[in-house]
Amino acid sequence: MIAWLCGLLCSLWGPLADAHPMPESRVWIATTPAGLELTLQLPLNRLEYGFGKDLADHAGTLLAQYGDELSRYLLQHVGVRSGGQDWQASPPRLEVVGTDASAELNAVIELHAPAGADARAPTLRYDAITHEVRTHRVLVSLRNDWAGGFVGRPPQLLGELSHGHDSLVIPLERSRTGAGVLSLLQGGALHIAEGTDHLLFLLMLLVVAPLGARQRRWCDVRPVRPALRHTALVVSAFTLGHTITLVLGSTGVLTLPAQPVEVAVAVTIAVAAVHAWRPLFATAEIWMAGGFGLIHGMAFSASLSGAGLTPLQHALALLSFNVGIEAMQLALLALVLPPLLMLSRMAPALYAAWRQLAAVAAVVLAGVWIAQRAGVSASWTPAWLEQGAVALAPLVGLLWITALASYGWSQRHAIRRSVPALAPAPATRGRGDLRGGTHRSDA
Repeated sequence: MIAWLCGLLCSLWGPLADAHPMPESRVWIATTPAGLELTLQLPLNRLEYGFGKDLADHAGTLLAQYGDELSRYLLQHVGVRSGGQDWQASPPRLEVVGTDASAELNAVIELHAPAGADARAPTLRYDAITHEVRTHRVLVSLRNDWAGGFVGRPPQLLGELSHGHDSLVIPLERSRTGAGVLSLLQGGALHIAEGTDHLLFLLMLLVVAPLGARQRRWCDVRPVRPALRHTALVVSAFTLGHTITLVLGSTGVLTLPAQPVEVAVAVTIAVAAVHAWRPLFATAEIWMAGGFGLIHGMAFSASLSGAGLTPLQHALALLSFNVGIEAMQLALLALVLPPLLMLSRMAPALYAAWRQLAAVAAVVLAGVWIAQRAGVSASWTPAWLEQGAVALAPLVGLLWITALASYGWSQRHAIRRSVPALAPAPATRGRGDLRGGTHRSDA
């Protein structure tokens, strides 16, 4: 019986421990032209043990009561050194986030490297809570490093601090001219190339570019120049839309939860796919592209944080990231539009079937993504489907093969029609000729 009770307690311990996780601190690091910017997130119900005063129950009035004391406390327990020299720290900027038991103190500390110190080889010293709470953990992550080219990426976990382990070497790449700009150009291009949802939305915009609508049906084929002009306007409207929200989102002016944004992106794909089957916005495609671009821009902005960047660096980051996005969009345009224009003219019926098949596939995928991202369904999708350009490459290849085959068939058919049929040779009787009914022979 005792063994059975022990086993039962052990089986219950895991879920109970998971249900009450120990709060941890976080340190986010961003490089600046003068040194580093540290953003600290400290749970009040653990900070109070190190600080020595009740904090968690007075979150609303904490800064008014203990603001100056907390600043001095943090500067005593947080610092950076390199080459045996301490870096100069500015007074922390403090903010309390939350009012319940999970409230945190956020502190931003800027540190300047002294003359002669190696700014690319700093060591973080931190024991703000761990000097008193032996079980406390501090997760340290690199958020941005403009000079080293680490920017526009998810934060990189550098290590963990705990009781008795209060220092961590921060591994920074060597400074390179233009590293931040180049990294963001690549990041913007990869964001499109690896995003199956964004590529599929663009494909749905392009698949109807050669067509015109009448009576809620795609029934006309635009001449090449008007088709190119219309495509340029639609893509430009999409670019303008996502640029606006990319700027607002990355600067923090407009913040939305990630989940609704991702669901909305999937909804735009579904609507664009229905539009590709039968026109919903026959006279307002430009407005549709611009409006949906606003939604996609919010998704783009999640990949670009301005934390730790100077205003000039942030402006360059926005420009570089957006140029990378546009470069990949133009590459897709150059790859897909020629076979679309070719096939819509050479084989209209085949093009209509291809367009409808692509629209159905896009609606199905959008429905799966909506269910997954909304948490309604945990339906599984193959890993290759999330690999962007790799996933859509067979579709684009099939489009080119079909377009070239249709072009070849139409050319052969045109040659056959252009060659006149040969007239049959006149019949003759022997080797003579008839004159006046009298046959003249050679004999």
